[in-house]
Amino acid sequence: MRRLYRAPLAVSLPLTLALATLLSCGPSLLGPDFEDDFDHLSACGDVVFYAVDGADEVMLTFESPGPVASAQASGDTTTTVFTLPDSTVTLIVEQGSRVSDATCDDVLTHPGPRVDRTWRATAGTATVTIRPGEQAAYARGDLILDDVVFTDRDGNGISLERLRWLDVSVGWLPG
Repeated sequence: MRRLYRAPLAVSLPLTLALATLLSCGPSLLGPDFEDDFDHLSACGDVVFYAVDGADEVMLTFESPGPVASAQASGDTTTTVFTLPDSTVTLIVEQGSRVSDATCDDVLTHPGPRVDRTWRATAGTATVTIRPGEQAAYARGDLILDDVVFTDRDGNGISLERLRWLDVSVGWLPG
C-alpha cells in the first residue's frame, strides 16, 4: 500500500511542477493604457530616455547613439524624426521586476533587473530634440513618441498613442 501511494506522487510531482512553471512563466499582458502608470521619466548619455512605473515592473526605453554629440558639434538645437522600426533605434517595453535597476546607473542592486517579457517597437514615430549645453553633460532633450505599436515575441501587440519627455537632462553619464 505504501508503494502505491508513493508512485502516484512521483508521477504527479513533475506534472505539478511543470504546470506551476507554465502558469507563472511570465507576467500578464499589458493593458491598453500601460503608460498611465509611468511616474518617472528620465534620460542620460547619448542618448537613453526611459519611463518606469512606481513598482519598477514596467519600463519603456528609447536608445539611439549620437544625438547629443551631433547637437554639441553643431552648436545648435537638433531634431531627428525616426520612423519605427529603425535600425539605429532601440525602443522597447520591458516587464518584470526591478526593470530599471541597470538603466542610467553604474551600480546594480543585487540581484539586478529581471525581465520576463520584452515588447519591441514595430510602427510609429519617435522625435528627438537635443539642445546643446556648455558641455555634453549639460545638454537638454525631448522625446515624443507618437502612434507606437509594440509587439512581443508571441505576436501580442500593444499601442501607445503619445508619450512625451520634455526638457530632461541628457548627455550625463553615471559614475
